[in-house]
Amino acid sequence: MAPDGGPLLETTPDPLTPELAPFVALAQARVTQSIDGLDHDAAVEHLEATVAQAAVQASRLGFSFPVPEPPADALALGDGSVVLVQRVVDPGPG
Repeated sequence: MAPDGGPLLETTPDPLTPELAPFVALAQARVTQSIDGLDHDAAVEHLEATVAQAAVQASRLGFSFPVPEPPADALALGDGSVVLVQRVVDPGPG
């Protein structure tokens, strides 16, 4: 169960392979540490940014994340769009 009493959606592979388990455990610890002490809105914002950054990095490796369908009773906090801004720097002459 999620802290708000709703169902906790499981998104890790089932079953988790022994080769992948250490990386998942490290990632979970980092996420937990990064949102510790944040209020709900700040934690959600941080997690959304983390997922967006992971999607960008994964796409560079040729992977894509499936977009899960929200439950029918889910509260929409926005239109679901993600905007990524990257600065391209001109190296100049030579």
